[in-house]
Amino acid sequence: MDDVYVDIRNVTMSDLPGLYRVCLKTGDSGNDASGIYENPSLLGEIYVGPYVYFNSDSSFALVDDTEVVGYSLSTLDTLKFQESCATQWWPKIQRQYKDPNTDKRDRWTADNHLEYEIFHPTPSPNEVLEKYPSHAHIDLLPHVQGKGWGKKMMNAIDDALISLGSPGVHLRVSHVNYRALGFYERLGYPEIARRGNEVIVGKIFA
Repeated sequence: MDDVYVDIRNVTMSDLPGLYRVCLKTGDSGNDASGIYENPSLLGEIYVGPYVYFNSDSSFALVDDTEVVGYSLSTLDTLKFQESCATQWWPKIQRQYKDPNTDKRDRWTADNHLEYEIFHPTPSPNEVLEKYPSHAHIDLLPHVQGKGWGKKMMNAIDDALISLGSPGVHLRVSHVNYRALGFYERLGYPEIARRGNEVIVGKIFA
């Protein structure tokens, strides 16, 4: 991989298939989730698509000669982003799925849990938004990890958000994704809150 051209650029809507693929291949707390979900697009519909649709100015693709191999996605104003999703993104996506019956939750498949998220999206915690109104997330395929690209992708987000006037950014991470939590800690994103199975990390832009 060291001999292959790799570059960072802003995402475009034409990147969605590649971005969705990366999301699936890293969707199990950083590991491949292909064997978990029957519908390979579900994770991407939730965790990738709206950022590309609304915030391509602060979201980036990591690309090599042939495909997308990673992304770092962010939005300047989390509350505005959630409102935009509620009126413009989720209604479009909801037409493709059914809201699973909560009376049968004990029999839900992994897909059903994501389908529920499409109809009942989990917002970022309000208590962190005053200091950290922006939010982001990042995923890289294994073969480009450990080569400095993750840091460069996070720097791209930081620079974009700072240029847009953000005072701070937060990220929501699975409590068992220890590799990601260590990565964020090293880059200056310490834990700022916990909610259920999520750890919230963040950075203040001085």
